[in-house]
Order: sequence, then structure tokens, then C-alpha cells
Amino acid sequence: GGQFKREVTVDGQSHLLLIREEAGAPDAQFASWADAVIFVFSLESESSFEEVTQLHALLSDLRGTSDVALALVGTQGEPGGHGGPVGVGAARGTPVTPPDPPDKISSSSPRAVEDARARALCGDARRCLYYETCATYGLNVDR
Repeated sequence: GGQFKREVTVDGQSHLLLIREEAGAPDAQFASWADAVIFVFSLESESSFEEVTQLHALLSDLRGTSDVALALVGTQGEPGGHGGPVGVGAARGTPVTPPDPPDKISSSSPRAVEDARARALCGDARRCLYYETCATYGLNVDR
């Protein structure tokens, strides 16, 4: 994991984001520290989505998700590969694993996780946004 800082402006106010990248399951310290969490999974990997589902459940058990802002990000993984990044990001002021470029869903690398399933997981939390990204085509990369 890594730690990063980034200043952003929202509604005319400057905010400093302290970002921590995590590779494992959240623990009690992490759950109490984070104000926001970003879960990243591969659209081509059922197992990565299942892992994110388990991480979401663990975070819910540790802290509850009603007071934590959540984002669920489905990304396209490596060409010809089955799987890709799974990550948890947290911010104080979010953990994230960036996708491996380039990405492309095709007949040789089909979509394994449908949009409705990801939206349903996000719907279980009160404050959750769902995005699909594709670095190759620039889909939702700047969001």
C-alpha cells in the first residue's frame, strides 16, 4: 500500500485528501480512520467482485457503512487476462488500487460481473456511488 496527499476544490472550498492504499482486508483501526472508501474490482473477474463483496461486509461489521462515503468501481482488466485489480482505498478528508492498462472487454476476455449486481451491492449502502471505468477509452477516468 501507499499513502498520498491531494488537494481538491469542491464547491469553491479547498480540501486536503489523505489517501491510503490498502491491499488487504480492513481492520478496526482502518475502519475507524476512514471517512470514505473506494472498492475496486475487475468487471472480467467474478472472484474479484466476490472479494469486494466480502470486504464490504467486513467493513460493515467493523463500522457500519451508513456513516462512511463509499464508491464501488468496476474496471476493465488486462487484455486476454481473467481478473485484475482488487483494492480498497480510504480517505481521510479514501484506499484505491489503480487498474492495469490497457483494458478491454471482448470475446476473449468477457464481462463476468453485470451492472445490476454491482449496483445492488452499492444499493445496500446508504452513501455509495457506482462507476465503471476504462482507461483505454477514457470512460469515467476523471471522476
